[in-house]
Amino acid sequence: MREVDRGIDTGVDGGAEPAGDGPDQPDHSAGTDRDEPRRQHRGRWVDIAIGLVLVGLGAVGALRWYDSTAYPVVVLQTAGPFVVVGLGLLAIATLVLRRWWMLLPVVAVLAVAVTVAAPAFRDTTSPKAERDLTVMSANVWIGEANAVQLMDAVRYHSVDVLVLTEATPAILRRLDAEGATVYFSQREGVARAGTFTGTMVLSRYPLTVIDRGADPAVQGTDSVQPELDVTAPEGTVRLKVAHPTAPLRGDTEQWRAGLRALDSWKQRLDGDELLVMAGDFNAGFGHPGFRDLAAGLDDAQRTAGQGWVRTWPFAGNRLPAFAALDHLLSRGLTVVAAGQVAYNRADHAAVWASYHLPAR
Repeated sequence: MREVDRGIDTGVDGGAEPAGDGPDQPDHSAGTDRDEPRRQHRGRWVDIAIGLVLVGLGAVGALRWYDSTAYPVVVLQTAGPFVVVGLGLLAIATLVLRRWWMLLPVVAVLAVAVTVAAPAFRDTTSPKAERDLTVMSANVWIGEANAVQLMDAVRYHSVDVLVLTEATPAILRRLDAEGATVYFSQREGVARAGTFTGTMVLSRYPLTVIDRGADPAVQGTDSVQPELDVTAPEGTVRLKVAHPTAPLRGDTEQWRAGLRALDSWKQRLDGDELLVMAGDFNAGFGHPGFRDLAAGLDDAQRTAGQGWVRTWPFAGNRLPAFAALDHLLSRGLTVVAAGQVAYNRADHAAVWASYHLPAR
């Protein structure tokens, strides 16, 4: 009777209430309906966040085609490797979050970035060719560099020509104490105390000065940029030292003028002349001015397929090295091998390359 009475009081058609439909049971379908707008709203914000990051990375990457002397632009143009890494991480995040419709634009921009970066990873050296001339360029940080380590690197790589930017009398004395006068029989250039403008070239082979490169009005920089002939046993190579003004705030116009002056010098040189341009260019392939200068020349590190080369900053900066500012550019020579050497008390790594000279 009690069960019947309960059925009469609460049931329908005199029957008991079906399980799961009572007031004490959760309504799962209603909860799902309420959560769906929330999920859609959250998904829209995720899409917006992905889109903003994509636009930001794409904009920074696109700056490599914008020739400007605006300080923020010049700095951001060195961030190309970070753009590629950032786009790769963004693509992974988009996959993990299953934002499928955002994946297409992310992958498209990533593909463009990878295409731009790919040549730096393609090795086109000729390792079986004879090493006729090895050149090293080292920024010695206004003469503060560790001379012992630098001379060790010179001997290890059998360097024939050593280009020193920011050379001072003090660094020359320390190098000489480590055997530079015995190892190198020739030297040309100007060493200046207390300034970044000095440049010296030390060589095992005879040097002939074509232009001392000491006129800032012509060179576009206060640094000495000598032009020399290096007479190696297999032939003569024209060597031009490069050290444009650093693109610090307020100096970017002079920096761009220095790159332009080097490009003009290159255009005036006879197209058949064997050429090496070596030094701290204070610029890389993210800068249109440097790409203009490097057009038609082989960058030793890129020819060796070394990818993300980092020569600055080392000592004196809390940032890890991330930019390739030091280069060896050549014309008419075969790159056999190339690399970098970091040494203490210098904010740049040295770059070196071994070349094979064509038969004359």
